[in-house]
Amino acid sequence: MKTTIDLATIKSFILTNALSENVMLMLHPSNFNKLVKQGTKRAKALCISGINIIADDNNEVREGEIDILEVKFN
Repeated sequence: MKTTIDLATIKSFILTNALSENVMLMLHPSNFNKLVKQGTKRAKALCISGINIIADDNNEVREGEIDILEVKFN
């Protein structure tokens, strides 16, 4: 069963995993495109609750999954 990824799913995932600004979330391109489809422009990134959301360009994330990427600051 595929999970629908929408704004509520992302917010719940962020809260459940107690994520902060030191991570980014990566989605399968089809999930990402459905999430930003409401706008007229093609988005390359999205920010929800202070966390950047990007599409996976390397086929590493399966459809319906959310991947957490650590962001390191110098």
